[in-house]
Amino acid sequence: MTKEDAAIEPMRELRVDPAEWDGAVAAVAGPQIVVGGPGTGKTEFLVRRAEHLVTREQVAPDEILVLSFGRRGVADVADRIRNRLAETAAPIPALTFHALAADIVEAHAVSHGWITPPQILTGPEQSALVRELLTGEDPATWSVAFRGLLASATFAEEVTDFLLRASEQLLTPADVAAMARERDDWKGLAAFMERYRDELERRSRIDYGVLLSEANAIVESGHADLSRYAVVLVDEYQDTTVAQARLLAALSAPHRNLTAAADPYQSIYSFRGAALQNVARFPEQFRTASGEAAQRIVLTTSFRTPASILAAAERVTAHDLPGSAGRVTPANGAGRVDVHVFEQHTAEAEWIAREVTRLHLEERVPYGRMAVFVRSKRRFLPELSRSLQRRGVPHDPPNSRLAEQPAVRFVLDLVTATVSDEPAERLRALRRILLGPWFALPLGRLRDLERHTQRSGATLPAVLRADVPELADLAGLLGDRTWAETVPAAEGTWRVWSSLPQLAAVVTDDDRRAERAAWASLSQVLSRWNERNPDATLTDYQRLLVEEEFEAQPLLSYAAPETDWLTVTTLHQAKGLEFDVVFIADAVEGVFPDLRARDSLLGVRHLLPDVPREPGAYHRFRLQEERRLAYTAMTRAARRVVWTATSAGFEEGRGIPSRFLALVAGTATVADAATPPPGDRPPVTPAEAEALLRRIVGDPAERRPRRLAALDLLASGPRFGLRDPWSFNGLRRAGEDRGLVGPELRLSPSQAAAYLQCPRRYALQRRLGIADQPGPHASVGKLVHAVLEAAEQRALARGEPRSHAADAAAILDEVFDPDDFGGGPVAEAWRRRAALVIALLYEKWPADGHVIDVERRLEMEIGGAAWLGFADRIEKRGTDLAIVDYTTSGTAIPLAEASGSLQLGFYLLAARADRELTRHGTPRAAEFWYPYASRKTKRLPAVTSRCVAIGEIIGTRCSSATAAAAMALWLRHGPTRAATS
Repeated sequence: MTKEDAAIEPMRELRVDPAEWDGAVAAVAGPQIVVGGPGTGKTEFLVRRAEHLVTREQVAPDEILVLSFGRRGVADVADRIRNRLAETAAPIPALTFHALAADIVEAHAVSHGWITPPQILTGPEQSALVRELLTGEDPATWSVAFRGLLASATFAEEVTDFLLRASEQLLTPADVAAMARERDDWKGLAAFMERYRDELERRSRIDYGVLLSEANAIVESGHADLSRYAVVLVDEYQDTTVAQARLLAALSAPHRNLTAAADPYQSIYSFRGAALQNVARFPEQFRTASGEAAQRIVLTTSFRTPASILAAAERVTAHDLPGSAGRVTPANGAGRVDVHVFEQHTAEAEWIAREVTRLHLEERVPYGRMAVFVRSKRRFLPELSRSLQRRGVPHDPPNSRLAEQPAVRFVLDLVTATVSDEPAERLRALRRILLGPWFALPLGRLRDLERHTQRSGATLPAVLRADVPELADLAGLLGDRTWAETVPAAEGTWRVWSSLPQLAAVVTDDDRRAERAAWASLSQVLSRWNERNPDATLTDYQRLLVEEEFEAQPLLSYAAPETDWLTVTTLHQAKGLEFDVVFIADAVEGVFPDLRARDSLLGVRHLLPDVPREPGAYHRFRLQEERRLAYTAMTRAARRVVWTATSAGFEEGRGIPSRFLALVAGTATVADAATPPPGDRPPVTPAEAEALLRRIVGDPAERRPRRLAALDLLASGPRFGLRDPWSFNGLRRAGEDRGLVGPELRLSPSQAAAYLQCPRRYALQRRLGIADQPGPHASVGKLVHAVLEAAEQRALARGEPRSHAADAAAILDEVFDPDDFGGGPVAEAWRRRAALVIALLYEKWPADGHVIDVERRLEMEIGGAAWLGFADRIEKRGTDLAIVDYTTSGTAIPLAEASGSLQLGFYLLAARADRELTRHGTPRAAEFWYPYASRKTKRLPAVTSRCVAIGEIIGTRCSSATAAAAMALWLRHGPTRAATS
């Protein structure tokens, strides 16, 4: 007999084939652990045993307790039991371990020393309490390494995690103090743990870790009578912690009728304290009344996972685990495993989305029978979600975190715009609100309103109330801080909802289902939060989100979607699910496997008995758990598994394909594992057909008959379910055959200059709006003009001759919005450029004048046409006036060209015709200022006598119809008639 046989013999192992299930299910007495590989029916075994107990053994349903790891698992097993029992049967209690512990503590807390039953702290509430207590700590009692961190949110998170894991291991402050004798960095933790628990008791609060340890203490002290449960059934036992296993032992001790189902290869939650060895220890920990080891029931056959998928999954795990089931007979069918590597994330996402669509349409695979799993939601899912949305594939978008939903971000932006102490932060939040989908204010209108606020000195909410009647309700909210920082958060949200008529579309528009769900979830979250924290406001909620990374999710029981819905989620959330086709995407080194040490600043892993402490062994442990994660995800599939990765190099931030690809394919190297994805296939959706036809039409290498045929199909597209070609981007339907301008022609100097340069281009860009979007250089110009305008307005209000560089720098910080420049380092680079332009302007500022006006409106009639322009700056120099135009270009035009500028000439003419201006002096000069230009001459004045000549020439030309009238003729009647007139 081998050592392995000797170890197995006392466990009384029974291997059960499908034909032997009935007898095994009926043998209900004593402790048993049901072990099986993927799809072997472990949960089904528990469901049949529950049915047998009720229908054959006549055990009352309320005498059976079903436990599972998470809410989804509990909901699944409860539904399956309910479906097998008669409709008249009472439901069998099904709970998570934490729910069971909460019931025990709530029922027996007072008899166990609590003044009142404690309320459970959420994660962020626990972190907030820990941080509050840490700020009052004496630094001298802590390790030197952490004394400077006691007030930080990050260290509070570290201590919170330490306290949770210590409680899950049933460690007392005395236990931690004993362990701290060998770890200097744990100095102070034991005393803090004791003070923290005393504070919980004083406030009648409890966290999830203490909840489990307290439930254990109550049960083991005899205060709780749990003998009403005659049988306990446990699913996903491989995910249990030390505290959960000990609670289970106490719960089943009176009768020993305990059945647990587990697969050690699906143990993937060590970072949550799950004890990998719990399955192996089960036979010794749970013994019969006569002292025999618990029986192991091994399910030998998979009903889901076919041979090729199971073999590939086993190659990934590549090792044996204590307590495992051994070899599993695969399900019928060959199955299929594919490995594809792409050059870009976009190509990977597009292929997956297209393959999902193809499988759904060609092979009739429901969306609900397919899933895409990723290691990290933040990297790949946004790109994939966009590809799926373009094809109309229903799925949960990656921003499923409630705090990231647009509707919730809208409420948080409202809070910021109302109560923030930072003007720039308030302005950015308000701009997001106004430009967003709820109000959709045009950007130009917003710019006008912002200029109005700068000129008038009023606040933007006041300007909205006065000038934009449809936004008066919003302005009212912004002017009342009570809804955000005084009343409870749930009431504050109701005020927002009931005050803004624009939000009614959430209810009336059928296309806004996601927004309705977000509003409902937010209301529920805040209502439940206020039940525990009656005085907490929306401002408090926002602070939790920012400082504590609060995962704001509705406190609802799990419910699977009723519609045909593609599952897009993380690998950890795959456990317990079943699909026909599974995609494991973004499988690159550094992402999957993720071998970053999960160890915390305080070394929490040293609290966990099954996690190695030595660095090399810990690294191997982490790799093995990542292997088990891959195994778990792959074995969710009944027909096909597809691994995808991107081969772009590190310089693109993508990494290289995962080492797992070679294990999956059974090849020596990753390069040998990857096969190219299938080439061009016929389109399967109207959108793909349209794209193909448009490629053919636009490909000059295609044969002419083929291009003409494609063009004909596109032209008659609606007959075949394609879009009307006139709806393509960049196309407009032919309008009426008449001129582009009406009888009243209004011109500006820039329009006239553009027309004289190229009439056709002017007509296309200025009149038809067919032009490239303005780039960041133009945005910098607008920003600099806005800053200088505001600075000079403030100087004028103070009665000073001009502004100062410090004024402009402060205004730049106020009005700069990184979102206008794409955010991040790129936006910061453009901000530095704007700051440099402004600094150079003040450095080279001419000393011979003071400001009369800025953004001066100048208008006059020339040649029968109305002309309008805005001069950036009007200066008085002695008894004369000068008109200045700022230019942020890096290249200054020649002096001769500036002296012949139509724009400067118009400014000078119009200024001379402005009676209000001429009271200050005679306009004699018009100038371009180039602070950023590389030329030595930054200021390009037009000589006084020359400026007069320019003005006279412009007037002459306009009156003889060579400028304004000729332009009007061309626009109204077309180029042919204009050329002959």
